[in-house]
Amino acid sequence: MTNLNDQDWQKLTEELEAIEIPKEALHQARAKATHQHRLTKKRKRLLYSVASVAVIVLLLFVTSIRVSPVFAQAVAKIPGFSPFVGMIAYDKGISDIVENNYYEELGIVVTQGDYTLTLQNVVADHSGMTIFYKLESPFDLSKVSITSLEVTQQGIPFGVASSYIVSQTGNRTIQEDKFEITSADDLSYGNMSFEFNLHVSDAVETKFAVPFTLTKPIEQPKVYELNQAVVVDGQTIDIKQLKISPLRAEIRLAADEQNTMQLLNFTSVRLIDENGEDWGQPRDSGRGFGNLRDGEVGIFMQSNYFRQPKKLTLVMERIEALPKGSDYFEVDFEKQKVLYVPSELDIDVRVPSGNTSEVTYPTGGIGVLSEIVDKEGNDLNRSLIEMHVSREALYDTVVSTFDFDNEVNPIRFNINSYPLYLDGKVEVDIPID
Repeated sequence: MTNLNDQDWQKLTEELEAIEIPKEALHQARAKATHQHRLTKKRKRLLYSVASVAVIVLLLFVTSIRVSPVFAQAVAKIPGFSPFVGMIAYDKGISDIVENNYYEELGIVVTQGDYTLTLQNVVADHSGMTIFYKLESPFDLSKVSITSLEVTQQGIPFGVASSYIVSQTGNRTIQEDKFEITSADDLSYGNMSFEFNLHVSDAVETKFAVPFTLTKPIEQPKVYELNQAVVVDGQTIDIKQLKISPLRAEIRLAADEQNTMQLLNFTSVRLIDENGEDWGQPRDSGRGFGNLRDGEVGIFMQSNYFRQPKKLTLVMERIEALPKGSDYFEVDFEKQKVLYVPSELDIDVRVPSGNTSEVTYPTGGIGVLSEIVDKEGNDLNRSLIEMHVSREALYDTVVSTFDFDNEVNPIRFNINSYPLYLDGKVEVDIPID
């Protein structure tokens, strides 16, 4: 955790004095922290008392953030703390990362034109990397946007950019965000030197290329080969592997080709230990790699990497599925006609122009559309140049604009998510011994 000087401590004290922490929640947090401290003390009897006290303080800090949003807001104002506060509040894996000091402080500051970029902290493992950064300018940052973010290694992209968060709105001169990369295969850290690339869409197209080097060891993932077939509502799911890294856990699974239903989205996937504590899907993204139509798919969950559970159970509920043959619709953009929409689904499809589709469907999915292919099977997803989503009552409407090039009509849109579910759930015990 970042060291604070006297001025920072004074500022933190003033912020916290005005806060009324929920007494019952904090009492439970203290009890949990003390219990975990006692267990730690038994396992590591040679720890000095100062280190033991630090463990309790850190546990109380993390658990207080989770039980009190007001406390979290105050702590976020202290230099060095804000990058983690938002994630600790809803991701137990990040909470454990902070408690176990599994992150690296960078503190790299670079000025380019009217902007100053600070690389604050990084968390890295073989599944990906999360970088916390701050962008500052004397001008209003809401009038510009970040057009690209990337981490490279000797000029080659490192992993795949999965998300970057820009949460602030309105006039601002400081913007603090996180950038995440993931990988379908284990990332290699034989070379620990990287470059953080950020482009700003201003008048001169400001570009940052900031080198950084990791110094802390990278933990190896815990891999459990499961290879179990389970049946839910007559549909077979092959559960292949569970891999747990510090940043995330990932379950790999596939659907049996003989299934009569097309499995779409697994909306509730959790790991539960012997005490009933669970690690669910991350709030911002529970999707991993792959597609059930093509083979295996990965589903991300919060990580319990730093725990030592005696028992783990994988639970999957609310599995979206549609009858095969009713899991897509077709349009002809050239004729501006809708050719097929499953009659049993509450979906309205329109083609207002030769390169625009308008799809209205019940709210509840994370996005109705998946693969887009033409008559000859050509992938047209890269032809999508703009998408706008609006919501009214209980329905979402997605307007998509394409830039087609030699496409062959009709165009098929595979349905990615729809609020119809299999009747039942999956429970699989994980062999952790």
